[in-house]
Amino acid sequence: MAQQGNVGELLSMLDSPILGVLEDITAAFKDNLICDRGPMLVNSLVDYYLETNSQQALHILSTLQEPHDKHLLDKINEYMGKAATRLPTLSLLGHVIRRQPSWKHKLSQAPLLLSLLKCLKVRSK
Repeated sequence: MAQQGNVGELLSMLDSPILGVLEDITAAFKDNLICDRGPMLVNSLVDYYLETNSQQALHILSTLQEPHDKHLLDKINEYMGKAATRLPTLSLLGHVIRRQPSWKHKLSQAPLLLSLLKCLKVRSK
């Protein structure tokens, strides 16, 4: 299980220019995601991506599998409510959807869909 301190250390090395370090950190994230089914790691990755626009964080988030899809969609929905993060959050969602995740059918039932529709409705007036 990933501890908050360990997550911070992993995030700080996520964009390392050293290929070996990058591969090790990406593997560590994926291993932690397999072992830890809670939302903390996914939430930290989303926060980090929105702060840094990290391509490595985006790659990990774009390849998430169940049960982390719910955590990702919930966190994206949370950021959709904030005007300052709406555009990068939509960009993240677009990247994830373009990867055609196996859980894409769940989007139609997620609270995120209502947030997206509400956003479009406000923009179209």
